[in-house]
Amino acid sequence: VKSEITSLESSPAIDTIAVGTSKGMVHLINTRYDRLLFSLHHKSKKGKPVRITSMSFRTDGSALQYGIAPLAVGRADGGITIWDLTPPSEDEDGGNAMMGRTLLCEMDRVHSPGGVHKLQYMPQEPLLLSTGTHSNSVVMHIFDNPDHSGRILRQRKGHTAPPKHIRYLHPGGGAGGGVLVNAGDGTDAAACQILSGGSNDRTLRLFSTVRSVLDKEYSQGRGLEKRARDLGMKDKAELLLPPVKAVVTSEARSRDWGDVVTIHQNHAFAYVWSSRRGAQSGPILRQDHWNVSAMKKPPPTSAQATCVTMSACGNFALVGTRGGTIYNVQSGNTRGRYPIDRDGKEGKPDAKNAGDIRRTFKELEKKMKISNRASNVDKEDHDRVQRARREQVLADKLKTASHSRTAVTGVAVDGVNKTVISVGADAKLILWNFKTHAPHKKSPYQLPAAATKLCHVQDSDLAAVALEDYSAILFDCTTLTVVRRFGYGQKEMRHDGPISDLGFSPDGRTLYTASMDGTIRVWDVPTNSCVDWMGFTSPPTSISVSPTGEFLATTHTGKLGISLWSDRSFYQTVHVDGTQLLCEPARMDEPAPLAEVESGEDNHDNALQRILANSTGNSALDEEQDDDTEGPIVPKEAGLVTLSGLPPAHWKNLFHLELVKQRNKPSEPPKKPPSAPFFLQWRSGEDATGELSKKPTLDGEGNQSDAEWDAVWSDDDENKDEIPGNPPIDGGDKRERESEEDVKEEESKRRKVTHYRSHLAALLEECDGKRVKNGGRFGAVTEHIASLGPSAIDVSFSALCNGMHDLDEGLYLLILACRWLLELCESRERFEATNAYLHRFLHLHSAVLAGIGGTMDDDDEEEPSEEVLKKRKKREQRREELQRMVVALRAAQKESSDALQDKLQNALCLLRHFS
Repeated sequence: VKSEITSLESSPAIDTIAVGTSKGMVHLINTRYDRLLFSLHHKSKKGKPVRITSMSFRTDGSALQYGIAPLAVGRADGGITIWDLTPPSEDEDGGNAMMGRTLLCEMDRVHSPGGVHKLQYMPQEPLLLSTGTHSNSVVMHIFDNPDHSGRILRQRKGHTAPPKHIRYLHPGGGAGGGVLVNAGDGTDAAACQILSGGSNDRTLRLFSTVRSVLDKEYSQGRGLEKRARDLGMKDKAELLLPPVKAVVTSEARSRDWGDVVTIHQNHAFAYVWSSRRGAQSGPILRQDHWNVSAMKKPPPTSAQATCVTMSACGNFALVGTRGGTIYNVQSGNTRGRYPIDRDGKEGKPDAKNAGDIRRTFKELEKKMKISNRASNVDKEDHDRVQRARREQVLADKLKTASHSRTAVTGVAVDGVNKTVISVGADAKLILWNFKTHAPHKKSPYQLPAAATKLCHVQDSDLAAVALEDYSAILFDCTTLTVVRRFGYGQKEMRHDGPISDLGFSPDGRTLYTASMDGTIRVWDVPTNSCVDWMGFTSPPTSISVSPTGEFLATTHTGKLGISLWSDRSFYQTVHVDGTQLLCEPARMDEPAPLAEVESGEDNHDNALQRILANSTGNSALDEEQDDDTEGPIVPKEAGLVTLSGLPPAHWKNLFHLELVKQRNKPSEPPKKPPSAPFFLQWRSGEDATGELSKKPTLDGEGNQSDAEWDAVWSDDDENKDEIPGNPPIDGGDKRERESEEDVKEEESKRRKVTHYRSHLAALLEECDGKRVKNGGRFGAVTEHIASLGPSAIDVSFSALCNGMHDLDEGLYLLILACRWLLELCESRERFEATNAYLHRFLHLHSAVLAGIGGTMDDDDEEEPSEEVLKKRKKREQRREELQRMVVALRAAQKESSDALQDKLQNALCLLRHFS
């Protein structure tokens, strides 16, 4: 039978490969001689061949020590088979080398459904890493048992189907109430855990946004895998509860009993879970007359759960169905329903309570009265009429204030267990008394449209209700009025699809609404404005805000993962005054695995650039904020003092540069090594000047002399002619020169010294030639200095003028530097950096600035030439100009410093006055 090659793997043996086929065969082939060594057969539990998907050879030393050669084979049914490829002895196989090898172990349903995607033994380790095709899991097995079987060491699993409902484990007070949440500083790990459910894999999982090692699946019972195998099922999913429809938490009594309650699709029961145990805990919440066994008649369809909530005390759970039911989480007993069931035994107001001795005494007293029997009979008739009238009024009230024949779509409890809020598909919002189960006297409140979702803030007692007209209202449960309506009116301010979920920030000032139109809107409750509008490629199905308000978790249609988004207002200035009208949503780039990128790094870089472009250029508000955060701070008005925004080390170290140099100075000069390494052999040749270098002088032991070594590391340039081993510079030439002309020519050449100039000098000359109308000629100089470090700035300033002997060129560069510093002082921008530059400039050139005020040195000539006079006049003009620039620079710096000091003094006086 023909079969396809599905997998290839190179073995540690030379010229040998393993070939896997679609018919469950693994062939070991010698490629050098084109010979089949042996074959391994794989079949499913039903005896049918199973497809081979991956293989891997084990190469660690422990396998060689035990004399085994393991081969791991991954199958399409999710199982992994481990073979020992050690050839059998001749006694065992009778001399037939084609006999089968030993099966070490077999691990079933490791990656189910979908099968194994890839197997890989870790190099030189008894560890096997496996991934699934559709299982969304990575499993690491370790083989440390005496029988060479494997066990799971670590694993990371996720949903095998897209989740549809997520909630943070213990949200803050604004998002449902919490008394133990203290994650404002990020110290509570429970504040970083997300409950996820609603997928078709029928699991309830916990994901940690800090450490993935804390991820786990909540257990629904022991031995489900074994029971599924015994019953011949594909996997344990058929034994699990239906997909989660809603989940609520309350941490007040989490140490005593279950703190998580879930309801499920097309299911009437509610289930209690314990976050500490990570498993189902406690009784099943149901009505007393409902059958738990699947073999008996199930509850009616009208009793299926539609919504659920828990009280702040953690003792009660309310499940919304056709009319609403309340359970006790601790014992699982039914505590009533909303409205009161007057037809049932427990709901009758005249129901006799057996064992009530006080009631019995009152009845006996009435019957033993002999006088005024006729009046007593009349009184009983009158009371009966009044009682019937009150019952009729109450019945009419309950008929109006109830969700009759419609589903309850949302239910909530206030923080003190006094009021229950419920909304339904009949467009009613009803407030109930938690204790008496009676509706509020002003209930029901008629909503503009049928309600689909409800989110309540216990701190402010505000309830957000999502409506079928794609809008949301904010209802004040204290004043019984609608205080806000979001997404109603202009087309740009409303959703184009049904609202799938909504949630509040912990402080209750921000409302998040997710819609099936593929967008999420962020509403500012005090200003009733949309402050953010996010668009996605796939519609969001559920959202949840972290207890600290820093992150927003979302799930999307067709996406297995949970996306986590950061709130920019925690690290960036965001204006919520409502003046900026959002014209289009900001396209959010959803994270995707690298394996899904089409090809190479280019597409990844393009995707990254697209992310940056989408995150910065989709709205006028984003552009304005980005302009504010990039580059130097731009003053809002001319003349305002601004800071540079540079790191403090850039300008602070300029004040203490000498101290830094002193600390970094070596304590002693470097010592010569006892002998040079063999790869640093000395070789005669031309040096950097093009002259032939001579062999260094060696001492008696064959090493270079100490005098030469110290001279090389010396910083004294004056005695460079006295370096031992070097020929004296110009010594022979002086002895040979006899004419005075040669001596004068040599002296003139020595006087012409070329000084080093930094890039700062070239920029100053270039910017000085520019003509700008509004000033700011030296902007390039400022940007260049801002890009340098403290040491580089010191070198650049020092190279402008090297002393009094460098006034021909250095004087002009000092004037240009003063013009640049004067421009910075007058603009009052980069205030702290400007003062640091000015301090370093004056410190380096203080001797020159103080010396130009004296008389200049005159030449020895009695009658100077005209050219010399021009040079003197030009130097005198530059000297006077430099003096004027220094005076102007001092005045400008003093003016800006006085202005800043006055502002600071004024602010300090105001603070002292108001404090």
